[in-house]
Amino acid sequence: MLQLILDTLSQYQVDIPEADEHADLINLGEGILAYDQTLPPEKQSPVAAHLAKLLQECRPHRDEFHSSEAQRTIASENLKRLEKKVYQYLKRIQHMLKNHFWDTPEEAEAWGFEVKQTTGNIIFPDSKKERLRVLNAYIAKEGTRPEAERFESPSLAEVTDVRDQWIATQKIRKSSKAQRTTSRIARDAAFQRLKEALRLVASNIVVLQYGHTITLDLKRWGFDVTKRSTKATESEAETTPAATPEAEAAPTNGVNGAVELNGSTDVVVESMIS
Repeated sequence: MLQLILDTLSQYQVDIPEADEHADLINLGEGILAYDQTLPPEKQSPVAAHLAKLLQECRPHRDEFHSSEAQRTIASENLKRLEKKVYQYLKRIQHMLKNHFWDTPEEAEAWGFEVKQTTGNIIFPDSKKERLRVLNAYIAKEGTRPEAERFESPSLAEVTDVRDQWIATQKIRKSSKAQRTTSRIARDAAFQRLKEALRLVASNIVVLQYGHTITLDLKRWGFDVTKRSTKATESEAETTPAATPEAEAAPTNGVNGAVELNGSTDVVVESMIS
């Protein structure tokens, strides 16, 4: 880990949007690149190209997540409507079989329903798994009967259609849910990298262009620079230890680490420059 603490006694602090504030992160990144292009080449950020690359990665990841979320929502609502239709069809079939087999209710078992022997009641399937089993059994039984003898309402075609739609929509919902999870993970990782790159850009500007001093000039790049409370500044002045020659001579080579612009905010930086 490499920890860099900048201008701990400054009256200012640089506030970077959080990783879940996607629009703010993109706006800040675009603002930085726009202002960076107005500077002489020697003043431009060495991280600009990497920042532009991250912005290009974040936008499609964000859009893909929104698309997968929309697909999941549509599939979920369709599934609710189909499950309601399945329930209604099975209720109609249950009542139809009850009337048709009034004296011999046990015959309803051939169409997939369970029948309570002590009462002769045709039991309605409670779980989704049981309802699918009954639908399959009903469709199979009706398919073996001559067309003229089949029950008319709901028809075999109607029951088969709603069963097939139900199964297909369950698969679509499952697939879209998995896609949403995958796209969310990719989106979150991309925006976390963007956040870290923005902190690295701010650190680079403070160190190379303003002599390790946080200044309101950072607003030119679009950074949010706010004034720190006097109490926090005084507290850090009392607790910050003086630098020792050993500490100054310690090696700082490394890729991963923490960047702190005002002594109070940490961030992990991963392979910022490619």
